Amino acid sequence: MEYPIWHLTTLGGGFWIAFIATIHVYVAHFAVGGGLFLVLTEQAAYRSNNIHLLEYAKKHTKFFLLLTMAFGAVSGVAIWFTIVLLAPQATITLIHQFVFGWAAEWVCFLAEIVALIIYYYTWETMNRRDHVIIGWLYFIFGWFSLFLINGIIGFMLTPGDWLQTKDFWDGFFNPSFWPSLVFRTVFTAACAGLFGFVTATRIKDEETRLSVIRTCSVWTIAGVLAVFASGYWYVVALPPGQYEMVMLKSHRVIGFMGWFWIFGGLTLLGGLVLAFRMPRLMSFPLALAVLIAGQGLFGSFEFIREAGRKPYLIWDTTYSNLILKAHAGVINQQGAITRAKWAPPELKKGITPANKMQAGEFLFQLECSSCHSIGGIMNEIRKRTDMYDANGMDAFLTGMGKLNKYMPPFIGTTTEREALAVYIAEGLNGKTDVDIATIPEPEAVAPAPFDPATAEYALVAWADQGMRFYAQSDKWTLLPPGNMIRAQLVLRGPGPEIVVDDVEITYQVEPGFEGENLSGKLDKHEDAGRFEGRLMVRPYADGKFNPLPTVTLEARNGVGEILATTRLAIPTSDQMGCRNCHGGDWAQAGSGIASATAENILAVHDRMNNTNHVERAEKGVILCVECHDDPAQNAEGSSNRPNLSAAIHGAHAVFMAGREAEESCLMCHPRNTLRGQHDGVDLNCNNCHGMIEDHAISLLKAEKEKGKEGVDKLLAVIIPRTMGTQAAINPRTPWENEPDCLTCHVDFETPDTDNAFNTWVKDPGQLYSVRCDEMDAVNCAACHGSPHAVYPAGERDNVQPLQYMDTARSLGADGSCTVCHVDAMEDAVHHAGMGLE
Repeated sequence: MEYPIWHLTTLGGGFWIAFIATIHVYVAHFAVGGGLFLVLTEQAAYRSNNIHLLEYAKKHTKFFLLLTMAFGAVSGVAIWFTIVLLAPQATITLIHQFVFGWAAEWVCFLAEIVALIIYYYTWETMNRRDHVIIGWLYFIFGWFSLFLINGIIGFMLTPGDWLQTKDFWDGFFNPSFWPSLVFRTVFTAACAGLFGFVTATRIKDEETRLSVIRTCSVWTIAGVLAVFASGYWYVVALPPGQYEMVMLKSHRVIGFMGWFWIFGGLTLLGGLVLAFRMPRLMSFPLALAVLIAGQGLFGSFEFIREAGRKPYLIWDTTYSNLILKAHAGVINQQGAITRAKWAPPELKKGITPANKMQAGEFLFQLECSSCHSIGGIMNEIRKRTDMYDANGMDAFLTGMGKLNKYMPPFIGTTTEREALAVYIAEGLNGKTDVDIATIPEPEAVAPAPFDPATAEYALVAWADQGMRFYAQSDKWTLLPPGNMIRAQLVLRGPGPEIVVDDVEITYQVEPGFEGENLSGKLDKHEDAGRFEGRLMVRPYADGKFNPLPTVTLEARNGVGEILATTRLAIPTSDQMGCRNCHGGDWAQAGSGIASATAENILAVHDRMNNTNHVERAEKGVILCVECHDDPAQNAEGSSNRPNLSAAIHGAHAVFMAGREAEESCLMCHPRNTLRGQHDGVDLNCNNCHGMIEDHAISLLKAEKEKGKEGVDKLLAVIIPRTMGTQAAINPRTPWENEPDCLTCHVDFETPDTDNAFNTWVKDPGQLYSVRCDEMDAVNCAACHGSPHAVYPAGERDNVQPLQYMDTARSLGADGSCTVCHVDAMEDAVHHAGMGLE
């Protein structure tokens, strides 16, 4: 925020720091271990009086001087140059905090230079004893230089008590200081052996060459084995936050960890092979290959170590995008562009539709370019975001850094976040907004016949859910299709009766639809006075999407005579909006989850939860209820994880936070899910289920009471929208504790409120779809229609009131009790407020 931005695209994303640093640090470790190797080789030559070994030491000194002093010094300056340009905030913090540490290191480095120059130029002029002393001085100064830099570099990963004390020594002797020092020291020995191979294979005397190569093998193998042991100590010594990032939370580390063991094995194998006698023409290329493997070993470990530091450059102090954590709150209020000293003047006046793309581009350079390139090899941004439209990208930015701590949170205002989302989605990826799915209204169907003058029975039916969503693909099944329908048969008369004995109710889904159980007989539930059954219907008829198939029901007596007939819309849809954020397109006919979308979901699950679902899906379809409970499927998972509704809404609430009304719901659920009378008076999802944050909290709190794992992590990052505190939100189990109609319709009267959130029915027996009137005879939904589609609703939903009353109203509305009662009624016997007066 305080410094200009070095505008990089292809070679952005930290490319230059990573490229220069990994090579320089490799050489810098050789500069320490190689110094020890040199002086010990010189002493060995003197003891054995081996002129070939002494000549090798002299030539190796020249190679050592050119590589460590010339190349090492220049690459060291290059590091300072690049970090000053690319990470000025972190650099200035290190300079201010450790100014005396740097000064001491530069003194040691100067002493190294002087000692090495003297050592190289005095082979023929200085006596042996003094020359060896100079060699030892070089090594000592080199190791102390490592000692000092180790404390400063370790501080960036594990500042320890410095975060509270700001004391030099607390920062320097930080929690990872000693394991890191041991790790780097033993790695210098491995480097000495690896670089020694390159020059040793050029020795002309065969016996001396073989002896030196075997010595280098000992240094390499022993050094690498010590690297493994000290590396383990290094990792387990990390504080919990950094350890969790390395070992548990950063999915990216898995790749680097794999390469670490691969390169480690190759380095060990190469060291062993080189120890055997072989022609010089073969040994030199192999030595170079082993040297490169050693670079891979060290580079992969450095990437692992860097991953442990995410999302910071200096842990808990400076984010990887150079924003100070302490400034985040102020920037969120005032705006990143306002606080950025080098922002374009026209942007400081405010973000407008005309400059929104420019603002997004600046914000990308300000908050993203330190880690992400555009078209480059380092974390290429387009590759990682090509599945998002602007809405999906905005959702990702909203949740960034909250669940997956590898990245810092977006810091700035909502308007700035939206501008960045537009720039990435539209400016970089050329993505247009994905249309929100909408439940279409199919053609009306004719009601079943009914003559109130002659009909002896009335058959009423309803669906258990106002829209039965299902989600499955060729890789996983979240929720299979399965519509529960319920029905009651009423014997009409002055005193109507519910009939269950000696009758059966059959059903037949309209022709052309896909699925199972499309015809059959409903099960009888005498105690409840109704019939019910589950139909596995899919919303596809003759290849076209139709979310409102109808089913014809017939009540028959014991001899097969038809007593009554009715029709019912059984709403079902697989228009889940996963593609809005996970890429891909509809699977077929404008609905369904495509394979590409499903695979991306699995990849995200793997990255966030350390699972291997992408790999497992290659062997067969994954069932989400294998791990997660789901009351909707009456399924108990095998793990102690939150149930499906809590896990899904909890995770997505983090990314959908702060959105208006039902906007967050429509990112996943199609429009027109609510089709009935409530939709007609402009109610939406939030009136009953709450804002997405509050909705998720209610589900998660119930799971927390059951001791489910991972719940606290989600609750920690979800802020209530309307209830003030999480404590004010009542826990509930999905599909068992739903909003209570009587919260608004007190005593069945016209509502005084439009908010039913936070008052749940106590058990499944009180759910609207199975609840009965005050006589405990007729189900509420029998007269009022299916949930989310209470009468009047859509044309297909209204098929029963049109059959019985020729008007789209609740059965019995305005005194039309003759659906069941052959005589007009004067008293409201089913419940108060029936409007019979």
